[in-house]
Amino acid sequence: MIAICYGIVNPILRSKKFNSKDWIQNIDSRYRMINDLKDNEILQGKTKEDIIQLLGTEYTMDCWTKNTICYISPDPDNYGILDHYEFVIFLNEENIVERVENINR
Repeated sequence: MIAICYGIVNPILRSKKFNSKDWIQNIDSRYRMINDLKDNEILQGKTKEDIIQLLGTEYTMDCWTKNTICYISPDPDNYGILDHYEFVIFLNEENIVERVENINR
């Protein structure tokens, strides 16, 4: 029962509202802001230029498929050296956000 409660409550407690300055300056805070970015569709309909202005210039282009932007978003509570997450932004042909995903690499 405790494990079930932990699995439900822990992600909620660890979530944080998106803040552009914090995202850019503190890579370890990114993982906690991803739910806000996804659930509130903050990036939906934005252009590539808008994304770079909000999330910063430390990204990889075409990281999953053509027209994707990836930002590293490590889970600060995960101590696995090879385990990390990427926040992937999928753009359409006009460089407008179609969807976002947090993918474990």
